Amino acid sequence: MQTNAAYDLERFAPREQKPRLRVAGQPKPKRGLARYNLKWIKAVAFASVFLALVCSVLYSQVQSIELSAQIRTQEDTLADLQSEYTYLAGEMEMKTNLSAVQEYATNTLKMVKMDRSQVTYVTTGQENKVERSDTGLARLAGEISQTVASFMEYLTP
Repeated sequence: MQTNAAYDLERFAPREQKPRLRVAGQPKPKRGLARYNLKWIKAVAFASVFLALVCSVLYSQVQSIELSAQIRTQEDTLADLQSEYTYLAGEMEMKTNLSAVQEYATNTLKMVKMDRSQVTYVTTGQENKVERSDTGLARLAGEISQTVASFMEYLTP
């Protein structure tokens, strides 16, 4: 009898299977369906988060564009107002120029320059007090009040 130890063919022989016992009762939920629902929920959650991010980026871009347009509008307004300010400052400089003022005074208001004879110099004493002489209406009112006062003294016994 020759034994061939190198080849044990009994290992490949069909074996008898023992019957499995099954418990009758409630059917088990199918795991495949739960996994399918979980995958669906994950996909919907991911899609909604992705959509929210895309919408927020688009909204921020729109806000940025609107603010840039407002800045450009305000810069244009500022440039116009600065130009108008420069123009008005030039006009004011022209109108307040000493030669223009003198010309307006002589031509429109018929004024003449003051002569040296019209200049009055005032010297002050140690009291540093300046008195102006009355002119025109004030002098007339003073004379009338003195006349009335002297007349009232004459009438009083």
